Amino acid sequence: MQMMKRSRRNHEKEHPEPEGGWTTTGNEADSDCSVLRLPEACLAHVISLTTPTDACRSSAVSTAFQAAASSDPVWERFLPPDYRSIISRADHPVDLTTSKKELFLSLAEDHILVDQGTKSFWLDRTSGAKCYMLSSRSVHITWGDYPLYWRRIYLPDSRFEEVAELIAVCWLDIAGNIERTELSPNTKYAAYLVFRLADESYGLDCPTQEARIATGDQVATRRLSMYPRTTQAREGEQGGRAEDESTVSYPREREDDWMEAELGEFYNHQGDTGVVGFSLVEHVQLHWKKGLMLEGIEIRQKN
Repeated sequence: MQMMKRSRRNHEKEHPEPEGGWTTTGNEADSDCSVLRLPEACLAHVISLTTPTDACRSSAVSTAFQAAASSDPVWERFLPPDYRSIISRADHPVDLTTSKKELFLSLAEDHILVDQGTKSFWLDRTSGAKCYMLSSRSVHITWGDYPLYWRRIYLPDSRFEEVAELIAVCWLDIAGNIERTELSPNTKYAAYLVFRLADESYGLDCPTQEARIATGDQVATRRLSMYPRTTQAREGEQGGRAEDESTVSYPREREDDWMEAELGEFYNHQGDTGVVGFSLVEHVQLHWKKGLMLEGIEIRQKN
């Protein structure tokens, strides 16, 4: 017995427990851990300086952390400062009587339509960054109001009442923009063309088809194809040389069964004003194009 006690004392010297003991969710841990003796408001303030993801994880630490991490002061800070103004623009009422955590999660799990259904808005679940999609109706499409070239159609799986379908054009020009103040500060964003191709489509892989991001006097460009990248393109047509993916965008399938192709990225600094412009153009070769079904342009945080 003495040997067992001596062995246990030696183990405790070599492997001391952290001050206050190992934290669990039990009442014993709540009474032993010095951090948990802090007022709930102090814990809530500390948690509010982290991220929504960290707040959810901290709920598993203890009952005290769970209460603090779920409190309104924490999730009020994760919501955008202008969330009430944005929600006031919603096409359908948003319940503001729920807890701030429930409101945040509802905006992160699904979008809301704003500005008479011309935009959709949601929050990035991990950071709370503001995200938008501009509908095809809210972007400029050259010849878009001429039924000979474009038409508006209803698709049941679109978030908007209508999408724009390309009938036939040789001059392709799609452009949209958003105010920097509508976006979250100190956040890296990317813009994506969200679309689908009709069964009969052609002309949407022209080498001079160009995506542009304009921020102030700076314009970043890249080639954009609306067709998936082929094995030949991956390997390169000359000597196995691969294409530079930073200068060519290929589409990928989204979880909502639409396709998206990146137009470019930009950083929104604290205090930035003005607009960010996005466009897709082909004015050079002027090949005939057909079969693009455009849902809109999405602007979301790029991790």
